Formats: sequence, structure tokens, C-alpha cells
Amino acid sequence: MRLTGWQRVFWLLGLLLIVSAAPQPKPRETIQKRIAPHVVLFQEISTDPPLAVHGLRITPSRSVRIETALGSDVVLTENATRGRETVSRAAWRHRALAALNADFFPFTGDPLGLCIMRGELVSEPFPNRPAIGLTVRGEVVMGAPQLNATLSRADGAQIPLTGINRPTRANGDLVLFTSFFGTAAQAEASGVAVVLDALPRPLRVGSSVQAVVREVRLNANSAPIPITGGVLLGTGDAVPFLQTLQPGQTVQIRIDLTGDGAPAWRSVTEAVAGGPWLVRGGKPVPPEEYERAGFNRGFWERRHPRTAVGRTAKGEIIWLVVDGRQPHSQGASLPELAQLMLRYGAVEAINLDGGGSSTLVVRDLILNSPSDGSERPVANLWLLFDDRLRTDLPRDTYRIEPATATLKVGEQVRFRIWRDKQPVSTWDALWGCNTGLGFIDQWGRFTALRPGQGTISAFIDNQWLHVPLLVEAPPAEPNKNGGAGGNRTHE
Repeated sequence: MRLTGWQRVFWLLGLLLIVSAAPQPKPRETIQKRIAPHVVLFQEISTDPPLAVHGLRITPSRSVRIETALGSDVVLTENATRGRETVSRAAWRHRALAALNADFFPFTGDPLGLCIMRGELVSEPFPNRPAIGLTVRGEVVMGAPQLNATLSRADGAQIPLTGINRPTRANGDLVLFTSFFGTAAQAEASGVAVVLDALPRPLRVGSSVQAVVREVRLNANSAPIPITGGVLLGTGDAVPFLQTLQPGQTVQIRIDLTGDGAPAWRSVTEAVAGGPWLVRGGKPVPPEEYERAGFNRGFWERRHPRTAVGRTAKGEIIWLVVDGRQPHSQGASLPELAQLMLRYGAVEAINLDGGGSSTLVVRDLILNSPSDGSERPVANLWLLFDDRLRTDLPRDTYRIEPATATLKVGEQVRFRIWRDKQPVSTWDALWGCNTGLGFIDQWGRFTALRPGQGTISAFIDNQWLHVPLLVEAPPAEPNKNGGAGGNRTHE
């Protein structure tokens, strides 16, 4: 049936009414705050789907410093954390403006991939995993290089050096340990440990140094590390070579990287690693590349809390954290994370450790909501400093209203800051919740996620304000027998 002109008009009007009546997704809320002359904080809040994104845009400058830090300042300790440390505590110890979790790690504080601190190679690269580094001039270097290192005797004989500051594996491994590792070198099986004196530091990429043999230990799986020296601990094929060394002899250690822009890494002073690549040359990396780097489909396809880092065409550095596994934020898959980094201008970007490790700290405030309900200690992290920040004393007295809050899981309350009788703009304050009870955005809205007692905190005018908080559990749902409670299981 053909429609007349008026029928077509009424049909189009009806269609427009249907479309306008359909529920439209809420646009994402975006807030940006300049927290230092060269650092901008940004935050995205979406409800359909639920997603919370937090990040920093850092413009390299002479006053801006980004440094690598090890949890507890060493790779391995014998306490419960095994050399790991929470991001907020490390940021507080170092008096950093901001901090971000970095590389993957096992149950100890050993970064899985490349780590460079103050110009020294602390951990060798993991095969096919990318890293991001900074030169003393603030230039960004990104790539996936490989270790290229050797140990040589005085007679010219040499063997490959296969690792830096990690436990020596059982079969045919040779690892150099320095004081960055901890108090004693460790191996998974017995081998030969060569204790070194007079080991020049820092051990830079592209360097070749000599050290003096102090002691040779046979059938050893451990040896103390001298503060001014090191330990070579080898197993398997490395054992016959190390057995020929004698106290007083000199050895030469050459340390370099090869592949994927390797020469540029000789100028890098600070670096952390992760993986896989998210963005290269301004384009998202296809998922096949994820799997070549050892990340299976379950890891990259599912939505999880994520941390990423990248650089823009202007040379800016982007730190980004996505909350996940929580009602206010579902997390992101790796392709979705790549799109987020592209939206913020990244032309090169890599994924860092995520899940419960994902943490962004600014001014000693945890800005995101860690998925474990509390911070997870991590192996290494990045610290941000801006030397142009002034440390003036507070000028005014502030208060937060409400002065205390009690709410149930799932409820929300809005906090505001007042100076005398005048409200203070939300642009002037930073909000955080370091007790894991919920998520507070940079508008000052707190959403309760877990029951317990804690505080909401704000930083303004070089001072912190705190509000006591009580989050109560929601009423128990009736069980099938009509009563309340019942046994529940959780993942």
C-alpha cells in the first residue's frame, strides 16, 4: 500500500515520538582538575554501562620527575609481603605527588619484566613484553627489548648472563644479584655462587664493568650480597664455568639490551614494564598480538580492573586506571582499554598489571576503588613529582558537610566543603577513600560498596580533611523457608 503525503508525515512523527520516548543512555560525566603546573587529573563516570575511569595527563618538564620505585625498596624480603608494598604507602614514604602500580609479579616482589631505577637495570625484560622508559631529558621510550649480557673471565672465555635480580632457575641459568635484590641471592636448586667485591654501580644498559671475586661457594643455593658488590649464582651449564673462578681474580660483566629500538634504552633512567601492547603507531593492536605475548583469551576478552600507560603525539604521558568487578564499574577488556587510551590521545600504549593491583594515588589519596576492597601490595610502581609545587602553610579553615555519614551498601551521599559560610568549588579539592568502603568521585559523591567503618578524605589548600563514615550491610534477603539469612557462597 502506498502512503499519501500526509500519511507519510504522520508516520514520521509517530516514529520520532517512539524514538524520543525510548530510554536514552546517560552521557558520561567528565571532570578535569589541574593538580600541578604540568599535571591534569581526569575522571570519567558512566552509568550505562557502569564504568569509572581515572587518570593523569603529564606534560614532561624540567620540574617534573617520574621515578621507578620497588616495593619496600628491594625485590625480596622475608616478611609477609615478600618485598611488596601498597602504592599509597610507597607514595607517602617518597613524598610523591602521585603514584601508579606497574608490572606483573609472582607472590614475591620480583617485577616480571624490565625495570630500571636511577639509571640501573634492576630486572631484565620478559620475552615479548613491552616496557616504557624515560630519559633524563623527559623523552619517552617504548619497546620490547631483550637482555643481551655476558660474563667473561680474564682468559677471554665467556657465557651468557641470563637474569638480573631474580631467583636462579634450576636448569642452566646464570643470574647477577645486587643489593637491589635484598640481603641474599637465592636459587631454586643448588649450583655455584660467586660472591663479588668492588662491583661498580649503577649497572647501566650498554655498560661493561669489572668486579673482583671474593668467594666461590660450591653446591650453594644462596649467598649473602655485599652492599658494594654482588653475587653470581648459576645452575646447570653455568656451573663448570663458575667453578674455575678463584678468589682475587677479576671478571667482566657486560649488560645490554637488543631488539625493538634497543639503542634508545641506553639513555633511559627510569622504566617499568607490563604487557601486552594496546596501541602502536596510533592504532589499536589486534588481539592476536596479545596472545603472542602470552595473554590468553580469557585475560584480554573479559572485563577486569585495568591499568595502562602511554604517550601522546605531543610527548605527554597518560596514566590510566579503570575500576572493575564492582557495581559502580564493570571494568574493561583489553580492546576496550585500547580505545580508552586512544580517546585520550595515546599513540603508543601498554597494559600494566591490573585486577586488585590497579591503584592510582594522588596527594596520598586513593582516587580509584581497588577491587579487593583494600590495596594489594605490589612489586614496583611509578612515582610522580613536580618540583614547582609550593608547600605553603594552609591559609583558611575548612569543614566537610555532612560532618559524619551513615548509609547502607548501595546508597550514595554527596559531600561538600565549606570555608566559613561559603561553599568551596569542587574544582579546588581532591577526594579519596583509603578505607575501601566504597567509591567517591571528584564531585564529592560517595557510593557505599562494602560494610564497615572508615573515613572519606579531601585535600584542599595543602591540608587534608576527614569525615567519619559508617556503612551498614543491606537487610538480609529472606531464604526459601521464609526466614532471613541462610548460607551464601562468594567467588
